[in-house]
Amino acid sequence: MINQEFVDKFRHYHKYGTWWDDLNPLTKFVVCFMVALTPIYALTWWYGLGVCVIVSIVAMTSKFRKNFFSLAVKVFLIITILLVVLRQIGHRATSITPLINIFGWQWYVETLFNSLNRASFIVGFSVTMILFFTTTPMRDITYQLEQMGVSHEASYVMLSSMQNIIDLKATAVTIFDSQKARGIETTGNAIKRAKAFFPTLAPLMIGAMQGTEEKTIALDARAFSVKRNHSFLRKLRPVQGYEWAMMAVAVIFNIAMIFVSFKILKQLPVTRFF
Repeated sequence: MINQEFVDKFRHYHKYGTWWDDLNPLTKFVVCFMVALTPIYALTWWYGLGVCVIVSIVAMTSKFRKNFFSLAVKVFLIITILLVVLRQIGHRATSITPLINIFGWQWYVETLFNSLNRASFIVGFSVTMILFFTTTPMRDITYQLEQMGVSHEASYVMLSSMQNIIDLKATAVTIFDSQKARGIETTGNAIKRAKAFFPTLAPLMIGAMQGTEEKTIALDARAFSVKRNHSFLRKLRPVQGYEWAMMAVAVIFNIAMIFVSFKILKQLPVTRFF
């Protein structure tokens, strides 16, 4: 017996059930990219932090929020800590206000704010673009590219490349689990890990080649190379009117930040350590 609910879902535009996830990939990209550029213009730690907070709030409404936070938190901590430490080591010429002394290593207030300002635009840009790529499946991106005129060959190469990385990772985990089940040591120091890693390369490469052959046969069976418009089993909702408005607001906000950053923000006391 046919599951009518399963059949009906292919007769309508695909939806994830949340307002951010259901936006068209083009809308999400334009909004994220325009917002991601603004910390570069501001170059102040409080603005970059504000962007990260707003982006995190948006991500909490997404079904893919776990993927976002697992990556965004790592990027935020690594970049911020690395730049703060490096600037305290190598950029102290204009530092005069002591902050803290760590076993004879003197930290300065000016250097701290300078490093935070530098980190703000890197973190702000990175976290905002992470929001787009972690909440937008690659198949949705390639579908939208085809709708915009990109050839199906190019979109398939993009999708296949990303999917191969995921498949290879899953295959490698399976091989490691198999080795562990056979009593082979796969954990420990770097030498033990290297000994366990290199034997996995042969089956990993063979599996990748077999997968490529299977995909080639499947594409040929589906008439992938036919020079005509292709049909799609799963379709995304086109860009709606309010989405065009969101993109317009994002572009206008980006342009406004260019003027504000050069005329106003540099004059504020909070940016005196720039």
